[in-house]
Amino acid sequence: MPSQARSSPGIRTPLFLVGVALALVAFIAMFAFGVVFVSRAGVGRQVAIVTAAQDIQAREPILPTMLSVTELPANAIPPKSFVHMADLSGYSAVVPIFKGQVITVNVVASHPDLITGASEYLPIPQGSVAMTLPTNEQQGVAGYIAQGDYIDVIATVNSGLFTPTNPRTLTRTVFSNLHVIRVGPPSTAPREGQPQGVVSSLTVVLSLCDAQYMSWLLVNASLKYVLMSYHDYTPTTAATTGPACPSTTAPEIVGPRQADARWGFTAG
Repeated sequence: MPSQARSSPGIRTPLFLVGVALALVAFIAMFAFGVVFVSRAGVGRQVAIVTAAQDIQAREPILPTMLSVTELPANAIPPKSFVHMADLSGYSAVVPIFKGQVITVNVVASHPDLITGASEYLPIPQGSVAMTLPTNEQQGVAGYIAQGDYIDVIATVNSGLFTPTNPRTLTRTVFSNLHVIRVGPPSTAPREGQPQGVVSSLTVVLSLCDAQYMSWLLVNASLKYVLMSYHDYTPTTAATTGPACPSTTAPEIVGPRQADARWGFTAG
């Protein structure tokens, strides 16, 4: 009897090890089965996704006819993909998009003027044009005019341009509420967090007719820019003092007589 009691622990130890091994094998088998099941489920499930029905060039507005809806395996769909064609209304391509490519948020932009690069679109309203005005520290509010601001333009001229009688210096506000859409020459450096400083040019939006009058003033008058308070901003196409110009029609000629008739430099 004593000899049998001493042999019992030796018998239980191998049985315990066999039980642990069987449990480990069962765990590995179930884990592998789960992985295979999930993988097959992902491959089998199809999801409708928006793809390009044709090649789309960079900066090209995306139209419904350029898109198609394609079903792809769920595990093959890139992140941030579009699932509804209507969600791409008003978007443009940032880079070339090839036929069959899945449309994702990193290849399109909702506003063409947000597309970076030297060939980017300018945010010019329909019926208007962009024009670049020279500026400096004294002329342009010491460099504090920034993209998105609205400015007034003050012109100082000699009345001898209009009449030889009693020549004198005259000053008028000739344009108001001009929208500044760019400051300085384009740069490939990121705009965020960059100090602006004094630049040499301002690009503004105005009508084609106003642009011709502005060209005359740049040659014949001294111009200063006045920065408006942001409380007074009126986000519209350039408002002008005096008779308004047709939006897309340039006058036949602009000279002293036309400028004086518009702004009344010699009146009063």
